[in-house]
Amino acid sequence: MKMSTIQIRYDSEKLNALRKYRNEAELRVGLEAHLQELYERNVPTELRKTPGRRNENAAV
Repeated sequence: MKMSTIQIRYDSEKLNALRKYRNEAELRVGLEAHLQELYERNVPTELRKTPGRRNENAAV
């Protein structure tokens, strides 16, 4: 699976407060979990089951 990097803007004071209670790895895991939840909630089930087939069809 090819990975992509995303960047978001977020209030610095809130981020600093989060960092007092969670380390970078914990923050990353939490963000990844939320992104997965968004993916599952918004991408139709048929597309989620076969992402490789979708890419093959796009190349044809």
